[in-house]
Amino acid sequence: MSAITKFEGNWREAKSIIEKEIDRVWFNEPEEIQKVRWGVIDSGAGSGEQSFSVLVHLEAYLMLVGADVMYRLLKISKYDDMELATLNRMTREFLTGTFNVFEFMTDLGLTNMHQIGQMYSDALDKLETKEEYVELTGAMMTYVIRMHRWIHFIFPWNLGVAFPHRKPTEVLSFSKVVAA
Repeated sequence: MSAITKFEGNWREAKSIIEKEIDRVWFNEPEEIQKVRWGVIDSGAGSGEQSFSVLVHLEAYLMLVGADVMYRLLKISKYDDMELATLNRMTREFLTGTFNVFEFMTDLGLTNMHQIGQMYSDALDKLETKEEYVELTGAMMTYVIRMHRWIHFIFPWNLGVAFPHRKPTEVLSFSKVVAA
């Protein structure tokens, strides 16, 4: 159960708050991303007292939640046979149900993602049409995708050179060394 206070406003108010967050993070690197970039993770997340795993998880979860899950939810909202109540239930199941991805991302350093995500989830109760769902979810998806872009930008991709592709012949020659 979330420790965040239930959002009681209407869905348009929630959308407006999400849009303000989008504006806040659109052009300037947000403070929470700067902290993650510098390895300052208030929750202490990161195995072995390092922040690389935090970056890996944020890169994966933000990409998955925004560009994949939320996009698919928007796509299925266009199906004629998809009822709003079912859509809301599915949305909660994927995003805040058994595992609250927004709470997890807050643990990983995105300090207000849990609050914004919970507000979004609570605002689903106020929707009357699938068109309103598209507006609200579209805003939330944009926010998540923008936060992903910041993490993608600061991710230390240069570390990848330490993990080159191997040719099968290289692997076979190594197996001969080990077998000797």
